[in-house]
Amino acid sequence: MRAISLFILLFFFGINSFAQKMAGYGAELSVLSFKPNVRIWTSKTTGFELFTGLSSELNSFKPNDIEAGFKFLRTIIYNRTDRTYFGVVGKWKWINVYGDVDKTSLPVAGLLIGKEWYTKRINRKGFAVELGYQYGVKEYGRALVGKTRFEEFPLILNLRYSFYKKK
Repeated sequence: MRAISLFILLFFFGINSFAQKMAGYGAELSVLSFKPNVRIWTSKTTGFELFTGLSSELNSFKPNDIEAGFKFLRTIIYNRTDRTYFGVVGKWKWINVYGDVDKTSLPVAGLLIGKEWYTKRINRKGFAVELGYQYGVKEYGRALVGKTRFEEFPLILNLRYSFYKKK
């Protein structure tokens, strides 16, 4: 099902075969998380990213939760040394409930806008800043303990650094 969804997205938005294609590995520092990631630009205007990492909750700054997700990116302004893009974010967060006793999952969706700068032509490195909004809420409860409400921090503020290779 995931492969079919990716194929439909690529077919719908199109892949420009004559454009600059790049793949990069890097890390992203967010307000409440740290995530290694892989970003692939399939053309000058279309890209996606896969990430996973450690995060914390808003009311507890202990990085003991795991999250994984994707970003679909679309370039608005492209130059050889930088690009401005917007994107859609979807992630799944596994939250430790009541310490490390129990876990629950929290789906999160969001929108972002970002700016990425590149250095050098051979060993290409990228630095990006992303801002946006995300939403995820879940109530978790047990019969004896009561209900707990988990909310994802709504502001997306990411700083990322990547090492790219042209395809």
